[in-house]
Amino acid sequence: MCHRFYSRTGKLHGKKSIMMATAYNSADWTMEALANHYETLVRYMEWQDVGQVWATGCGARSLVEKSSFADMAYKIGANL
Repeated sequence: MCHRFYSRTGKLHGKKSIMMATAYNSADWTMEALANHYETLVRYMEWQDVGQVWATGCGARSLVEKSSFADMAYKIGANL
């Protein structure tokens, strides 16, 4: 399957990447599988990871806005 993915993503190879994800659950394992998958893609695509925001405990926009996660995302974007 990876060869099919790579054949369609040549223009994305070697680019910058950002991971931003939200989840209602705030358990320490909530983002584990997604984080592992993202790290695999970063390595495979030779992306430069420029930031990650793992907004756990934020199952609604209002919860994100009241948290520090929105500021984290803004700072990452401002530094691009």
